[in-house]
Amino acid sequence: MSAVLVATATALVKVPHALRVFTGLVSDCYPLFGYRRRPYMVCGWAISFVCCLIMAVVPLGNPYYGDSSLAEIPESDWTTEQQTMINYDAPNKGIKLIILFMLAHLGTIVAYGAADGYLVELAQREPEAIRGSIQTDIAIVTAVAGILTSFMTGIGLNSEAYGGTFSWDMGFAGVMGVCAAFSLVTIPLCWFCVTEEKATAQPTRAFFAYLYDFMQYRVIYQVLAFRFFNHIFSNFSVTAESKIKSIWSNVTPLNDGIASMISSIVSFVALYMVRKWGLHWSWRWVVVICQISVVFIDCFPTFFTIWDVYRSQWFWLGVPLLAEVPSSIGELIAKFFVIEIAEPGSEATIMGLIISINNIGTPFSTVMYKSIDSHFSIAAKDIKKDTHEVRMDVTYAYLIAYAFNLASIVFVYWLPRQKEHVHELKRTGGKSKWMGILTICYILFGFFWVVLTNALTLSTSTSCLRIAGGSGC
Repeated sequence: MSAVLVATATALVKVPHALRVFTGLVSDCYPLFGYRRRPYMVCGWAISFVCCLIMAVVPLGNPYYGDSSLAEIPESDWTTEQQTMINYDAPNKGIKLIILFMLAHLGTIVAYGAADGYLVELAQREPEAIRGSIQTDIAIVTAVAGILTSFMTGIGLNSEAYGGTFSWDMGFAGVMGVCAAFSLVTIPLCWFCVTEEKATAQPTRAFFAYLYDFMQYRVIYQVLAFRFFNHIFSNFSVTAESKIKSIWSNVTPLNDGIASMISSIVSFVALYMVRKWGLHWSWRWVVVICQISVVFIDCFPTFFTIWDVYRSQWFWLGVPLLAEVPSSIGELIAKFFVIEIAEPGSEATIMGLIISINNIGTPFSTVMYKSIDSHFSIAAKDIKKDTHEVRMDVTYAYLIAYAFNLASIVFVYWLPRQKEHVHELKRTGGKSKWMGILTICYILFGFFWVVLTNALTLSTSTSCLRIAGGSGC
């Protein structure tokens, strides 16, 4: 796949996250068999199981390069014989997988939407002094699980076919089989290990009226604006990142997997620090310090690699691992807000709303940097040339990305400093009908624009459009 299509695939797979508010709303309003959480968790993991099972049993097809050595040769230098070894239909096969990944991810989002409500219910029972501990514990468990998944992909997909060195591999089907197995095992756990009381359905009209009124509070529309715009700016990146990693830094799947494992370990340590000492840190200062630290740490391996000062896969992978500390802390701290403002009966919806905002902002950011990067010569074929002009274009793209990342700090003014300030702002901040309407409008616009522009990339007739990351039709 091209660098643009890789970025699009990553964004599209994350699009179901934007639906988390709707899955949470359904969980809050429409109990199944009298339960608001367990049935939806079971249904969600069942969907994920079916999609992963399909990907495990359906043949993957032939790779793009019939001979892997062709990846090292610029397209302009291919002979007629070498061109016959290219499977030009491979990206179209990838698009089918993207759709299945989206559906599998949608299944997990249905399950997460119900689990969000359960999490908030538990967290709100905690004393104020330690409130946030349960949320942190869950984030820690997630980081630990990430170690296992990184180990599986790093070791299991390290054959020559995947750019590695092993003579064997699990294969894509093997990885999907493992994912299907874990999804299947999770289904009975969700039913028998979750305790909840029966609830009655809520009238949809009354619930939407409540949400409309809820969005008009200053504390809500202000924090939603922070999450939306902060995520757009802080997640601004470069489309060529994946190709720089594989072509200039020669990162192998094994070392990439090991780095992901270490990243999860670093996240685990960082989250434990928050649980131990950081529940009362200023949310604003944490976000500011974390964002500056991430950019500062990341720029060294990036520019050293671009200008061939020092190119090493561990330099590319290793130094940014330090950025996991501020990144993990900043992401968790910003979510503590939800526990303070969610009201009984709407827990899953409010948590889903905050997470949906985050995940609308991230693909929105991808669409923006794809459009900007389309003006530079930083495609895979350009990265292989490694000329001065290409290096300059990549440098400009990264400078723009870092400028956006640092500009995200501006929006921290909209974030309350701590728990008590959330309640104070809710009491004294007042309401605004027009700000509530404006918030609803830009959220809906962001969602539909993200889906549309990423869908354009999947068609050969529209992928050339600049809005889709192409160079122009």
